[in-house]
Amino acid sequence: MVELALVRYIVLISYLAFYLLVHIPLDLYMLIHKGKASYPRSSFNSLYEGILVVIPTSIFWIFLLVAPIVYFVSDSPILTLTFVNDTIQLPIFIIGSIFMFLGLIVGCLGRISRGVYLSNDEPELATKFGHAIVRHPSYFLYITGFIGLPLVAFSPYLFILLFGILGYLTTIKYEEEGLLEFFDEKYIEYCENVGKIFPKIRKRKS
Repeated sequence: MVELALVRYIVLISYLAFYLLVHIPLDLYMLIHKGKASYPRSSFNSLYEGILVVIPTSIFWIFLLVAPIVYFVSDSPILTLTFVNDTIQLPIFIIGSIFMFLGLIVGCLGRISRGVYLSNDEPELATKFGHAIVRHPSYFLYITGFIGLPLVAFSPYLFILLFGILGYLTTIKYEEEGLLEFFDEKYIEYCENVGKIFPKIRKRKS
């Protein structure tokens, strides 16, 4: 029987690899085909917002990179409650994996729509691919990742990442103010059809 610890780190490596395989080509595409369009807001509004975004995000990526390396080199999991048996850990691990990969898929689709947006010569509201699912797919990736990673790693220490959700919610607040001012009625209509963080369930027209 394959140990859950091995599966855990294979999942983390797969997550990281999928992210890089999608984002690196798209970032190169954006660099080569960059037009004149830019986002209405590109910097943090306060030190509080910056700390709550940068620190949890850094911990998230450092753990994803370092934890598998440590495990495969020394056969020692880090920050994991190893005294709890696999039977208890397994359902928690599955729930965490679903959160992480759901966010990853939506976030990568959002990267595609961002690439299309930034290749324009004129600002145009991004409403396709990931932005057709939620208004902030990149932040959705981090929010689901901050929830999912402590469950996948079975690490209570990583629940510190949940503070990052507050940071991204603050970022979303200020970003939406800029988008509303910039796109006006078009953005209001977009908000009516697409959820901020969670997809909207659309009612069937009779």
